[in-house]
Amino acid sequence: MGRILIIGLLLLSTNIFGQDPNFHIYLCFGQSNMEGQGAIETQDKTVDPRFQVMEAVTCSNLGRTKGEWYAAVPPLTRCYSGLSPADYFGRTMVENLPDSIKVGLINVSVAGCKIELFDKDNYQSYASTAESWMKNIINEYGGNPYAHLVEVAQMAQQSGVIKGILLHQGESNTGDNQWPSKVKGVYDNLLADLELTPETTPLLAGEVVHASQGGVCASMNSIIAKLPQSISNSYVISSENCTDASDNLHFDAAGYRKIGTRYAIQMLSLMGIEVTEPEEPEEPEEPEIEGTEAIFYEPECAIVGENWDIIEDIEASNGAYISVMDGIESIDEGATAPEGTIDIPFTVSTDGTYTIYARLNCPSADDDSYWVKVDNSAFEMVNGLGTSGWQWLTLSSFDLSEGEHLLTISYREDGAKLDKICISDYATAPEGMGDEAENKCEIGTPGVGVKQIEANEGFSLGQNFPNPVNGKTSISFEIPKETYVSLKVINILGVEIEELAGKEFGQGKHTVEFNSENLSEGIYFYTIKAGDYSASQRMLIQSKK
Repeated sequence: MGRILIIGLLLLSTNIFGQDPNFHIYLCFGQSNMEGQGAIETQDKTVDPRFQVMEAVTCSNLGRTKGEWYAAVPPLTRCYSGLSPADYFGRTMVENLPDSIKVGLINVSVAGCKIELFDKDNYQSYASTAESWMKNIINEYGGNPYAHLVEVAQMAQQSGVIKGILLHQGESNTGDNQWPSKVKGVYDNLLADLELTPETTPLLAGEVVHASQGGVCASMNSIIAKLPQSISNSYVISSENCTDASDNLHFDAAGYRKIGTRYAIQMLSLMGIEVTEPEEPEEPEEPEIEGTEAIFYEPECAIVGENWDIIEDIEASNGAYISVMDGIESIDEGATAPEGTIDIPFTVSTDGTYTIYARLNCPSADDDSYWVKVDNSAFEMVNGLGTSGWQWLTLSSFDLSEGEHLLTISYREDGAKLDKICISDYATAPEGMGDEAENKCEIGTPGVGVKQIEANEGFSLGQNFPNPVNGKTSISFEIPKETYVSLKVINILGVEIEELAGKEFGQGKHTVEFNSENLSEGIYFYTIKAGDYSASQRMLIQSKK
């Protein structure tokens, strides 16, 4: 009888603020796994319009404004987060609910945080001790993630009815036996502040990465299991067999899809709708996509920003790899171009889905992530790329049209080593060193995109002005002593366009002029060699209109 009552209340109750009882809203909060660390793949980029997200922060890169509803295309948390359990919770819900029902999500999560950060009355004492990167995330939520969640939830209540709360948190509270009571405190405050009732607002809490996957915090699951003893209308979502990243802390994309689906199956069950978890697809004997094209590139021979180092290594393809300078990171968004990016122009011969594969060496969870985009798309965070030595891994996939495109890679954490890139419509990654790159260059010389690894004091090469250019532009350089200077303009294929110097220059700053009127539009670069010093800069040539 009690279960029937709960089902009736879940299906029929309407919050007094709700304008549309058929718009079901769920609140999501937690730490990094709820925030979303999974790679966003092609299959994740299309959603049923009945599945919506209310943006918790304004994201200019996504064209989204805080407090507005949008189709729930990931990321669903902050501007550059990844796939999370919330994604496939919402997708599974709309797949199994009547067409008249819409599902909306709000996600306010902070990577690395303890549950204490959502303590309404005492969060400040914890937040004040947080590391700077975590404080940056907290500040995106106005310095108080709990209050921010309530604020956005109250906006959402003007559109629909809050039907439940999803939590994924616990890694940072591993071993804390008081965790269930602390969660209850947060839950009770949310109910009070949003005028919800416990009977109609279940709390669904997911396990951390399971022991079956080697989860480093798996012991916390025995504490999470006790949550229903503190909150009667709470349910624990199993993470068993949900695959994870190499850090054994975060799920991978497939793991997020599975555990997110399990959240939904539990919620649907409470509503009297029984759904069976999809069976694992059998491994095909042959790749589903045979593939027709695989193009290889050497990052050190591309257009490399000044924040990157080019390191010689006999185990790397072409004898060198790329790594961001020590201590330089960009955790919350892609680094600024041009100093923070590697740009690789490429051409595909047919329309189709192309995967970006990278040969990487990422030995730990502290140096295993990048930002990636193609053309003018938003940066996607690619995390959990840990390897054992050099290894080919998938960065992302994109639907591309025949013709020219631009791949941009930005660093997220320092320490990751990038050796080679493959852009392919094959379903499997390359092996070994892969095929010869289209842009192979000679390391240590002023070739295509190669910048000097060790800067020489007193030498510098400035950015051309104006840039972009559609006629004449000025290029400045400085040398500390009288030296023979070679300054050449080169196209993306490494073909020399013009020598701008080629003579002795005295100590000091010099400026030369370059006329681009007879060149087609596109990306070019110019390189300087003066004694042992060499460097390069890129410039964009635009056609006159």
